[in-house]
Amino acid sequence: APDSEQTLKKGMKVAIPYYYELHSQLKEMYPEVEWIKVDNASAAFHKVKEGELDALVATQLNSRYMIDHYYPNELYHFLIPGVQNASLSFAFPRGEPELKDIINKALNAIPPSEVLRLTEKWIKMPNVTIDTWDLYSEQFYIVTTLSVLLVGSSLLWGFYLLRSVRRREVIQGDLENQISFRKALSDSLPNPTYVVNWQGNVISHNSAFEHYFTADYYKNAMLPLENSESPFKDVFSNTHEVTAETKENRTIYTQVFEIDNGIEKRCINHWHTLCNLPASDHAVYICGWQDITETRDLIHALEVERNKAINATVAKSQFLATMSHEIRTPISSIMGFLELLSGSGLSKEQRVEAISLAYATGQSLLGLIGEILDVDKIESGNYQLQPQWVDIPTLVQNTCHSFGAIAASKSIALSCSSTFPEHYLVKLDPQAFKQVLSNLLSNALKFTTEGAVKITTSLVHIDDNHAVIKMTIMDSGSGLSQEEQQQLFKRYSQTSAGRQQTGSGLGLMICKELIKNMQGDLSLESHPGIGTTFTITIPVEITQQVAAVEAKAEQPITLPEKLSILIADDHPTNRLLLKRQLNLLGYDVDEATDGVQALHKVSMQHYDLLITDVNMPNMDGFELTRKLREQNSSLPIWGLTANAQANEREKGLN
Repeated sequence: APDSEQTLKKGMKVAIPYYYELHSQLKEMYPEVEWIKVDNASAAFHKVKEGELDALVATQLNSRYMIDHYYPNELYHFLIPGVQNASLSFAFPRGEPELKDIINKALNAIPPSEVLRLTEKWIKMPNVTIDTWDLYSEQFYIVTTLSVLLVGSSLLWGFYLLRSVRRREVIQGDLENQISFRKALSDSLPNPTYVVNWQGNVISHNSAFEHYFTADYYKNAMLPLENSESPFKDVFSNTHEVTAETKENRTIYTQVFEIDNGIEKRCINHWHTLCNLPASDHAVYICGWQDITETRDLIHALEVERNKAINATVAKSQFLATMSHEIRTPISSIMGFLELLSGSGLSKEQRVEAISLAYATGQSLLGLIGEILDVDKIESGNYQLQPQWVDIPTLVQNTCHSFGAIAASKSIALSCSSTFPEHYLVKLDPQAFKQVLSNLLSNALKFTTEGAVKITTSLVHIDDNHAVIKMTIMDSGSGLSQEEQQQLFKRYSQTSAGRQQTGSGLGLMICKELIKNMQGDLSLESHPGIGTTFTITIPVEITQQVAAVEAKAEQPITLPEKLSILIADDHPTNRLLLKRQLNLLGYDVDEATDGVQALHKVSMQHYDLLITDVNMPNMDGFELTRKLREQNSSLPIWGLTANAQANEREKGLN
């Protein structure tokens, strides 16, 4: 600042050009100042202004010039006391004394007035006044005149053009409106449309046309229509055949064909018509199409469903006719035996025989209903296998023993052999496997009048954990023809010999489906008059049987001598039958006709067991159970139902 003390103070950062010989003298005079060498003084002025440096040592001429021209009222200069004036000299190489003499003579020749003038240039800033008008007046008049002439001619020409442009804009606006309207109208159509000239080139189309194809197939669609890669090549040739006779014909022609849009084959209903252009000798084709793929597929699906419905109706009629016969026959037998039992003319042996036959007939009727339910589960996909570890030789042996009496009564040799390795268990559904084996064994004994029925079982190892069970059931029965073999595994199918026996014709069909569900295969080989051999192969997991640890027998549970049981059933016959069966076992039985009455009786009296029907009026068995459990009742409850659906059992357990 100008009013500050004009001296260098302790701790100041002061810049000095590295080529100043004054540096060593100043360093001795001001040892407490931080001296910073710079390449030149001009660059250091800016650093002083920005505050990066506190001061700069420079010549008086240079300082005045830089401050007056670039940093007025921002930087100030002062003389350093005790320092002699700077001496400015030219430097020359030592080997060129002639140049030194020439320069000295030139400097001496400069007059003092000229030296003073040059010095004043650095000492003070001149106040130069420039008269702009004197410098540019002539050019101004020239430019102004030319501008007036240019503007005048432009206005005249612009006025002329304005009328033409306005007329053209009106016409062009009308045309653009028509084009925009036609384009918007065309693009708003959901169905593809396009225009083809007489040479077969696509000259226009709407956005639906472009979006119908993939990028690659869109390029093919824009090819001339007679090109072999164009999807419309057949349309174009047919169009010429139809409309080449006359150009005045405005009939719309349609045809249905398939077109590839780059993703799949699509079925379209294509249409085209001929359009004559007044300004051209050739007409154009206006074309388009409607995609009817979904409609075609829907019609096909409806046709398939219609056929399925017809087949289902036929199957239903066949089922009702077959089941009506199969159910009425055992029911008639049971009713006949009951009529005989109601009379008094039968001996004790005859009455026992009638009861046994009626019971056996009832069992066959239950078996028939069970087969019908199995077929329904299999066809609906609800048949759930429950695999577990099974001792196959033991299972097969026990099943064979259950048919021993039937074989002995017909004097048929029934044998069961196995090459199964000892102490091996396989993982499969034992109930399904036993059902298949029992059905095949029953058929073999049914259609064999003499000879033998042989069962062989073997295990073919695949690796340590997997194997294949192979079982054959061979009989010496009547055998089957080729025609009978082809129909054998179909629903309600029976052979000529089978029609003479009782049966629904569902057993082998169930066996085939059960083996299929176990990922196995059931095949047969039969010759008329020789016999039939069924072969079962099932892939299974295997494991070695671990010896059972002998467990200490628990003490048997002692039941009360006389249980009090409550029966809840809306059907009086079932209620009476169950009551008498329980009375024969020595139990006290009480009855309720529905869930409401049963709930009331339980609240009034203690019972050891509740046996309830599932479906009852007013309150069913499920609701009755919920009410009792809400009362924290620990009463054991047994549910009875004729519904054999698996979800009914799950519903009861839950």
